[in-house]
Amino acid sequence: MFGDNFIKKMKEQDKKNEEFRNSLAYSTDYIDWLEQFTLRFSSFSTDSFLYNDRFLTDEEKENIYHLEHFFEEIYAYAEDNYLPYQENAYGISFPIQHNGVGYSIGIDYGQGCTFYCERLDMPLEDSIEYKYIMSSVKLPNTLFLDSKFDELIQVVEGLIESGVSVDMIEKVLNQKLKELRKVQSEKVKKKI
Repeated sequence: MFGDNFIKKMKEQDKKNEEFRNSLAYSTDYIDWLEQFTLRFSSFSTDSFLYNDRFLTDEEKENIYHLEHFFEEIYAYAEDNYLPYQENAYGISFPIQHNGVGYSIGIDYGQGCTFYCERLDMPLEDSIEYKYIMSSVKLPNTLFLDSKFDELIQVVEGLIESGVSVDMIEKVLNQKLKELRKVQSEKVKKKI
């Protein structure tokens, strides 16, 4: 009996989560709620109110819970468009903006993971426009990068057809990427 009730509740929660994700494509309700909520709490995470949520409404509790799904949608959009994330000591985040308000939406790893939102004084220069996330619009640069990755794949396939082993290709690419990562890291340090 207990198991049946638990499974039923899990299925109901899965359905709610899917409905929430789908709503992001046609509604600004969540980002509008975030705009208002962050006027009261400029920075919060999914565990900020874990032991003290008595002053939150049920809707606020539900929306805080959905921050995880919101992050997942932003992450998927960024990945589809080759957009970089910002690293910090404990995780990653993405800068987004809507209605002239900037946010950092991220995940921190520790004993578990926590999703967070921080309202920024102003949108960052490289912020992702929420309207693009909402409509799943491919950015102009994405089409160019798609074609470049296709070219790279064709080169790799040509090397394989020429008899070069996948392991050797991987070794050479990893070495070059390691060098490029070092150069990129030094450029970032110079900016700071």
